[in-house]
Amino acid sequence: MPKLRKEKILKGVPASPGISIGTPFHYVHETLNVSRNVIEDHEIEQEIQKYRRSIEKSRALIIDDKKKALKNNSADAAKIFDAHLLILDDVVLIDEAISIISNQNVQASYAVSKVMKDYQTAFENLQNEYFSQRAFDVEDVCRRIISNIIAEEKNEVHDTTVLNGKKIIITKKLFPSDTLNFDREHILGIITEYGGSTSHAAIMARGMAVPAIVGVQGIGKWIDDTSLIIVDGYTGKVIINPTPTTFEVYKKMQHAEEKQYLEDLNIAKLKSETLDKHKVSISCNIQTDDEVESVLKWSGEGIGLFRTEFLFESSLSILSEEEQYRIYDKVSKDIFPNNVIIRLLDIGGDKLQDKLRLKEDNPFLGVRGLRLLFDHPDILRSHLRAILRASHRKNIWIIIPFVTDIYEVKRIKGIIGRVKNEMISEGYNVDKKIKIGIMLEIPSVVMIVDHIAPLVDFFSIGTNDLTQYTLAADRGNEKVSHIFDSLHPAVIQLIKISIESANKHNKYISLCGQMAAYPIAIPLLLGLGLRNFSVTPFLVPVVKKIIRRELVSDCEKLAEQCLQNGSGRKINKILSDFFTNTIGERMIK
Repeated sequence: MPKLRKEKILKGVPASPGISIGTPFHYVHETLNVSRNVIEDHEIEQEIQKYRRSIEKSRALIIDDKKKALKNNSADAAKIFDAHLLILDDVVLIDEAISIISNQNVQASYAVSKVMKDYQTAFENLQNEYFSQRAFDVEDVCRRIISNIIAEEKNEVHDTTVLNGKKIIITKKLFPSDTLNFDREHILGIITEYGGSTSHAAIMARGMAVPAIVGVQGIGKWIDDTSLIIVDGYTGKVIINPTPTTFEVYKKMQHAEEKQYLEDLNIAKLKSETLDKHKVSISCNIQTDDEVESVLKWSGEGIGLFRTEFLFESSLSILSEEEQYRIYDKVSKDIFPNNVIIRLLDIGGDKLQDKLRLKEDNPFLGVRGLRLLFDHPDILRSHLRAILRASHRKNIWIIIPFVTDIYEVKRIKGIIGRVKNEMISEGYNVDKKIKIGIMLEIPSVVMIVDHIAPLVDFFSIGTNDLTQYTLAADRGNEKVSHIFDSLHPAVIQLIKISIESANKHNKYISLCGQMAAYPIAIPLLLGLGLRNFSVTPFLVPVVKKIIRRELVSDCEKLAEQCLQNGSGRKINKILSDFFTNTIGERMIK
C-alpha cells in the first residue's frame, strides 16, 4: 500500500495508453564535456578520421535501434531512425564539421557540438512544432557522434543503459536513442516535462506499449525517489502519492488491462469467421525474421507480407545471397507449414543512395521497387537465388512490387524462370511451381488487372501506396495528411475492381495496408468480397474480434451504400455509424 501523503494530481498530454504504478527514476542526460581545445596542423587529419569513424559507429547503433523498434512492432518508431540515418548522411552537415576542424584547428567533438548548436538554433528560431522536432533529431544524432568520439578517446564502450529495477522514468526530454537503450522490462511508464502527442518520446512509448504522459512541466519539484506515482496514459493524469481509495481504483484498472491482454491472446486462437460462417484468413506483415515469434504468439495464419527492404536498409552494405538465404530459410522454417509471401526489394534510390550512389529528386515517382531491380540485375539475381534456395519447403510465395504495366510482369516472370532453371541444373532443391504474384498499389495496374490475372498466381492490395498514388498525397507529408484518405471513393472503387477481378479469375487476393486493421473499414472490405487480411501481429485479435461479429449480408449492403457515395467524409460517417450501431452492440454481447 502507498504511504499516507497528500495526493497531488498533475496534468499532461496523454502520449501512450495504459496504467502504470511505481516509484520514479529521475533520468538526466549524460553531460558531454566538450571544450574548444586547439590542435596542431598535423593532428587535423587524425581528428577528421576520428569523426568519420564515429559517424560509422553511430550509423551501426542507429540501425540496431531501428531493428529494436521493428521488433517491438513499431513502424512509426522505426521511421524516426530512418530520419536519423538521413541526418547522418547529410553531406552539408559532414562537410561543415570537417571544415570547422580544418579551419579552426579544433577537435572533432567540438566541431560536431558547434554544428549541432547552429542547426538547433536555426530550427528553433522558426517557432514551429515540426521544426522543433527536427532540432531534437539533430541533437540526438550529434550527441551519438560526440559520445562515440569521447568513448574512442577514452578507449571505452559507451553505454547509456542505466535503469536498474522497475521504475517510472521522469525526465525533461527523452531521446529515441535513450528509450531503446533502457531495458524494456524495467520501464513501467514514462513522464516528460516537454513534448506533445506527436513527439518522438510519445511515438517510442507507443511502440513499446509503455504508458506515457508528456508535457508535465515542473514534475521534478513534486516528487522524490520514494514517491508513489500513477501514470494514467488514457487521460494524461499524473497522480503523486495517491490516497488509498485512488490507489485501489487504479489497481483495479490495471488488473482489467491485464485481463484484456489475456483475453486478446485467447481471441487470437479462435476461428476467424463471420456470424454467417464465411471463413476469413488473417496473416501478418513482418520486416525481420525476429518478428515471426510475434506472428506465432498472436496466431497469425502465416506471413502475408515480408517486407525485405528493411534487411537492405539496415545493412551497412548490399546483402549477399548467403546472408539473405539464411534469413528467408529461417522464416520459412519457423512459420511452416503456413506460407510466407516474400516481397521483392521494394525500395527507392533514396534509401540505398549510400550503397548504389543513386540520387533522385523525386524517388517516390522514380527508380524504385521493380524498376530499381531491373536497373541492378546483380542485386535482383542474388535476391531471387536466395529466395528460391529457401523455397524447398514449398511454403514461400514471391510478390512483385511497384508494377505498372503487363510488360513488367512478363519480364520479371521470365527472369525468375531463367534463374530457377539455372538453380535446378546446379542441383538446388527449389520449388518448381513457386507462386508469383503482384502488388496492386498503382492505379494503372489495377485498371488492367483483368489482363494481368492470367499471368500471375495471386494479388495483394497495398492500400497505403494505392491511396498515395491515387490522391497524389505523400503519406509521410504532414501538410497533406488531410488529403490522404484510404476511404476516398476513388480508392474504394479501385479496391472493388481488384477484388472482383481476382475472384473472377479464381486468384487469391489479400490486403496488407493499414486499412486492413482499421476497425470501421473491416465491414466494408468484407462487403467488397475480401477474405484475406494481413496485419501487424498484435492487431490479429482486434481484427478477428470484429470479423467474428459480422454478417457478410450486412457488409455487402454497407459496401453498396459506400460505392454509391462520392464523398470520402460521408463514407467515413456511414462506416462509423454502422460500426457504432451494429458492430458496437454485438461487441458487448
